[in-house]
Amino acid sequence: MRNIRKRSDAFLSSDVDGELIIVHGQTGGFFALKQVGYDIWRALDHEPDLGRICERLTGEYAVSPDECRSSVALFAAQLVDAGFAEYA
Repeated sequence: MRNIRKRSDAFLSSDVDGELIIVHGQTGGFFALKQVGYDIWRALDHEPDLGRICERLTGEYAVSPDECRSSVALFAAQLVDAGFAEYA
């Protein structure tokens, strides 16, 4: 799996009742993250390796390694496409 990092210069974020709202500063596009998405986003603060993030997630959630890798890769691509992150 690939590495990814947040583009901290591109967004503003706020925690609202356990849900993280991230807004792109230039486009106004936004994501509302909760549960697994929020866990992945927080993990990116200290772990850029999506494979390692999946290893942790499969231990916390009832998900197979293959399903986790597929879902995390899709989520990462959405973050990159929206300008919130970039592949490292």
